[in-house]
Amino acid sequence: MKNTYPPQSKGFTLLELLIISIIVVLGSSWAVPQYRRQLSLNQLDQYSQQIESGLFSLRARQSAEGTSCEITINPSFVGLDNTTNGFGQPSEILELSHLNPKKREERLRCCDATSCTWERPYRLISQEGTTSSKTVGVKFSQAKYMLSPPGMSTDSNSLIILVRTNNDQQDPNRPLPIRCVKLSTAGHLHRGTWEESRCRKR
Repeated sequence: MKNTYPPQSKGFTLLELLIISIIVVLGSSWAVPQYRRQLSLNQLDQYSQQIESGLFSLRARQSAEGTSCEITINPSFVGLDNTTNGFGQPSEILELSHLNPKKREERLRCCDATSCTWERPYRLISQEGTTSSKTVGVKFSQAKYMLSPPGMSTDSNSLIILVRTNNDQQDPNRPLPIRCVKLSTAGHLHRGTWEESRCRKR
């Protein structure tokens, strides 16, 4: 009786494995930086949106309760001429919930005609301690800014907040943009990209 055996399966040759490895390496060397770049950009946009939302909520509460608020920023994190240095972590500038009442009031003081004490503290940003807040740096255009109800200002200049990524591995030939949030003296609020010393709407 004649025995039949199934044909032997043919495996990859060493050359084929080498070619596949090269393709995988080349693909990874392009895809991984692209993924990191997009992730950093998403986090940058998320946090600038959180700042815009926080300021909008602050103005709305001011209007409802008839309060004036003074924002005070550490001078180390002020100035728009230098967009390379001078950025601080949001916890050092914008986020308040981790501070005691005295320290919180040093950054944001809101009062009406009778009192400056509130059961529910005022905040500059609604969502604090998010993942994106740990990946960005921020700086302000000025050290003090006064907001009067309904969210307008007695200051002569608009308040501008710059937001940049802390990612040191970004491509120097194609750096990520610097986002900005601008609050005008008339109470207009918009988010954009910092270009040519202007906060251009996106």
